[in-house]
Amino acid sequence: MVNGERNTTFAAVRQQFHTYYGDHVEPLPVPDEDLAACREGRFVPPSEGWEKARQKLGDHGIVVLLAPAGSGRRTAALRLLLDLCQASKLYDLETAWTQPHTKHLQNIPAGGCLLDMSEPAEKQPKADFGRALLNWSANRKQHDSYLVVITTESAWSGPWADEARSVTVTLGSPDAKTLVERELWAHGAMHRHAILDEEVFQPIWQSAPRAEDARRLAKMIATSDDADPRRICDEYSGWTSWFENDFPDDLYDRAVFWAGALCDGGRRESVLRMSDALLTNLGDSRTPKAILSGTISSTRFANAKMKEDGERVRIAPENHGLPTAALHHLWDEFPTQRKLLTEWAVTQATELREDDATRVVDALVELAVHHRDGEILKQLRDILAPRRRSLAVRALSAATLDERFGSYVRSRLYTWLYGSPGQQVINLVAEVCGGSFGQAMPERALVRLCLASQNSAYGSEALTGALVALAQAHPLKVRSAVSAWLTEDRSRRAGLVAFIALASTATGGKLLCGENGSELENQATRLTITDCLRQALSDPDATTTADAIISLGLSR
Repeated sequence: MVNGERNTTFAAVRQQFHTYYGDHVEPLPVPDEDLAACREGRFVPPSEGWEKARQKLGDHGIVVLLAPAGSGRRTAALRLLLDLCQASKLYDLETAWTQPHTKHLQNIPAGGCLLDMSEPAEKQPKADFGRALLNWSANRKQHDSYLVVITTESAWSGPWADEARSVTVTLGSPDAKTLVERELWAHGAMHRHAILDEEVFQPIWQSAPRAEDARRLAKMIATSDDADPRRICDEYSGWTSWFENDFPDDLYDRAVFWAGALCDGGRRESVLRMSDALLTNLGDSRTPKAILSGTISSTRFANAKMKEDGERVRIAPENHGLPTAALHHLWDEFPTQRKLLTEWAVTQATELREDDATRVVDALVELAVHHRDGEILKQLRDILAPRRRSLAVRALSAATLDERFGSYVRSRLYTWLYGSPGQQVINLVAEVCGGSFGQAMPERALVRLCLASQNSAYGSEALTGALVALAQAHPLKVRSAVSAWLTEDRSRRAGLVAFIALASTATGGKLLCGENGSELENQATRLTITDCLRQALSDPDATTTADAIISLGLSR
């Protein structure tokens, strides 16, 4: 650094940087915006289990909330913790583990922690996990620290879960009408409050919808230009009445409809190509003669309630949200065919023109998020990425930042790097980490880039690009991370690969030497650079790059 103050700052940041290997849990501060729905005047408590949950958390330092995703359980969990801990000491425990174990929780900071165990790990916890979790929480309670676990009945089951039954509570969703009223107030749309008393909304209130659905309804009411409450209700319900009355009966028309839902607004040629490919996958063996003597494309579009606009087609554009509802309907009504449908859609995204392929992939990401469907992500990695990596990166980047599904996707990125991943997977994860994900969450991205670097070959353009992109946006974090990797035996190769990647570029070279190059005067920095280059020269895989760095001059 240029002066002692900056050296001190650098040392502090480096000391705070955590390096993870294998199974681990990352404690991450809860964003302020996530606490907005917990505040007094907006928060609506669950309809069931609320007081019991408060009592168990206060008595035991832990409570396990059983409720489906979208039920408002995260908001309820944060409110429980907020009543006991300062907002600045609330943490999400983001898991990247193949098997849950309390040993991964040993370095969690004091305060209130939220652990989401909705997605089953690859391996079930050992039989004593529940008891160990209770003991861990009891010890932390002595220091005014608390843990709330959110999960589902299916995920939280087995002998290990029975051990924690004494702190388990089933939560109900909050009253939907009250929640919609308060969300309208939060959206600045209280002037539309009277619409909630319309008779058409009564079946919704009686159905006790999930909190997520109630918030979705509030947003529809707040932003809709349509004053007709019936159409708002139709859209909210996923256009159920439309599927009852207008959904095509013929398979050939349905194929066009489903293709159109995935590629809404796309070229008619793309939609027809997709529909024919689906029919082929389903075993359709019509000859060209049979196809040419069959129903013409314009009639198929009309039967599928699609409207043509020049070379583009859309599904019933007057019914806002129908294409998305159509895909959810497909996934809900034919769950045993999801893998086949996913492979079909992803394969088509590798062949269509870029803009239509993007439409398809965006629709798939929405499906993955809504249905928590990891198979879609896997096929984006295995089928799309080898042929259109930029499109796969775009899709995965959006998924990592999704507030509903992001934690799961970020965990998958890490576990994809376990063992001995191929360079193609490493490059894919690296590009995701260097994009919008890394810009928004640099610490989390760097944790994954460490493992990517550990497994990567020298000279990966994707890894270099990711590190340089993060270095431009977060120079101190990147420099402290690479320095930390270099000082630990188990991550030294990661540090060396990352160092070589950065040093091979002008931006990275400046980062390593300091903003104005004067850090070369610092003996520790000079020794580190010399040592890294010496090691690189002794590794046949890195020799060429190291020679180039020396020839060009690190400081440029």
